[in-house]
Amino acid sequence: MPEQIFQKRGIAYKLRVSDILNGSFAKDNSSAVYLKLGNINVSRVNIIANLIYKSDHGNSSSFIIDDGTGKISLKLFENSGIFSKADVGDFVMVIGKVREFNTERYIVPEIVNKIEELEWLNVRKLELQKANFDEIVEGNKSENAEVSAGSNEDVYLLIKNLDKGEGVDFDEVVRSSGNSNAEGIITKLLENGDVFEIKPGRLKVLE
Repeated sequence: MPEQIFQKRGIAYKLRVSDILNGSFAKDNSSAVYLKLGNINVSRVNIIANLIYKSDHGNSSSFIIDDGTGKISLKLFENSGIFSKADVGDFVMVIGKVREFNTERYIVPEIVNKIEELEWLNVRKLELQKANFDEIVEGNKSENAEVSAGSNEDVYLLIKNLDKGEGVDFDEVVRSSGNSNAEGIITKLLENGDVFEIKPGRLKVLE
């Protein structure tokens, strides 16, 4: 698992492409750009979509993804190689920052994972059906729940090792971890897209 996934980041909200295209863009007091959805200010997104265009030009690259609700560009201004394992026609999970320039909205990708098991598409569809941004409480992102990158990785690996193919029960992970903050760590892994619920209370890592 790449070490960078366990760095502290803001929440990557699971959205549809249409949410990004239709939402309102704004800036805070520090001029940071964010997408306003209900009561939530979104700076990072987690999208699952089909890669329909891929182009590399020297140190810059551009891509287009389509999730059935709309198309959006992904732009990289340095050749990081994060799309090296994905080709046109593949489904990918993209985590990145939302941006807007000259009325064009796009994503600067940070993490790209090719979706090998298409059941994840149904999982995401169910997650988005349940999403209601007006009901998301900012307090759930308590800064008091910070944990070390090592703790995150330990719980991530525990979920992976306990999974025999059908995911692992949330409570079983908490019991087996021996970490008093296991529930908070699992929540953070879910928010960052490192772990998914294939069904309520059933966890699985994306590989």
